[in-house]
Amino acid sequence: MGINDKKRGPFSRFLIFLFKTVFYAVLCVLIVLIVMNVFVPIYDYDEPKPFSGDYLHNPYQDMNPEYWKQCNFHAHTDQYGGVTDGRNTPNEVLDSVYNAFGFDHIGISDYMKINDYVKFRPGFIPAYEHGYNVFKIHQLCLGAEKVRYIDYFFFQNLSMKQHMINRLSQQNRFVVLAHPSFVEGSYKVKDMKYLSNYKLMEVLNGYCLSPEHWDMALSNGHLVYLIADDDSHNSLSSRDVACRFTMINAKENNADDLLEALVSGNAVGVDFKKIWQESLPDKRDRLDKDLPYLTKAELVDTIFTVGASKMLTKVQFIGQGGKILKEVDYVDEASYNIRPEDQYVRTVLYFVDGTALYLNPVTRHDSPDIIKQRLDHISYIKTALLWLVYCFVISLIIAYISAKRRKNKRKNVVVKRY
Repeated sequence: MGINDKKRGPFSRFLIFLFKTVFYAVLCVLIVLIVMNVFVPIYDYDEPKPFSGDYLHNPYQDMNPEYWKQCNFHAHTDQYGGVTDGRNTPNEVLDSVYNAFGFDHIGISDYMKINDYVKFRPGFIPAYEHGYNVFKIHQLCLGAEKVRYIDYFFFQNLSMKQHMINRLSQQNRFVVLAHPSFVEGSYKVKDMKYLSNYKLMEVLNGYCLSPEHWDMALSNGHLVYLIADDDSHNSLSSRDVACRFTMINAKENNADDLLEALVSGNAVGVDFKKIWQESLPDKRDRLDKDLPYLTKAELVDTIFTVGASKMLTKVQFIGQGGKILKEVDYVDEASYNIRPEDQYVRTVLYFVDGTALYLNPVTRHDSPDIIKQRLDHISYIKTALLWLVYCFVISLIIAYISAKRRKNKRKNVVVKRY
């Protein structure tokens, strides 16, 4: 105890002790976060190869219009005392609301926690949303074995994003890039040119649409299929439920069939028209009455034809770089003749009420044996050099702090003598 500490009363000493305890606790947390942020391998990337070849792959070749399953994989309940913004939505409420809306699969993906509330159902898929960084660079983990608590809190360069995808892929059946365009500074459009080793992209999210990210990935030869989710945080609001979701063409409503169809591209993203101030019962009735479904997505030679259960007010065929290749209005069916220079063709169907269906792309390959490209590999030399720099900087900081503490200690000794 220093000479000044003796003059202070018990309450003052307690406040100082409390302040120091909180300060050092926060400092320790910051140090851990900084260490996690900096000690990441540096990756090099091969140049991507766009789709090419004479074989056209149609992910809907085995589609049966009677097999559509209405699914949502991304929704939040009230966890951690409400810190994660579940807006007073307990498990029972979320489950009952989505059941009332006729969903075949009700996924709960709480932050950094596997919620097993509906584990008794054959279609249960353990899932969680990974990420607590400031730029909301999140991943939806499907078929999760356990939660990975490490994240890069302050910023993420391309190597950090790739490294996290790789680590999560080891612990989950599928890794989904969640809401890529939600926050500026999250997944950048240019990142999609090189990122690989993930299976799905949340192109449709309750808070944003990310077709530019998807087209960048597809234009650079990454066979990534879509998923669409509400990302609901309040299951008692019609603006959060049954807005954007996935229709999966699977014979049985079990985990294996759903995930296999999803990763094979036999699925459609639904952007269901929002009506502000609509009640839940009114929206449920409208969904029952107005929800369209895909009836045809047929490829014959180079002719791709699509149709739906309701009249199409507009159909867009979209290709390389997000360019609209063809657009037709007010038809029952629409066709596009895929040209030799078309590397992929994806389709969006629009309906009279404002609802849209997003289809997965028809893609070019050398043969039916499709190999997904992987571009990343660790540069061990660059990584070693960078880590040496980090260690040197940390050593300097530790040496400076130690020297300052010794200096203060000597000063206190001199004060005590006098």
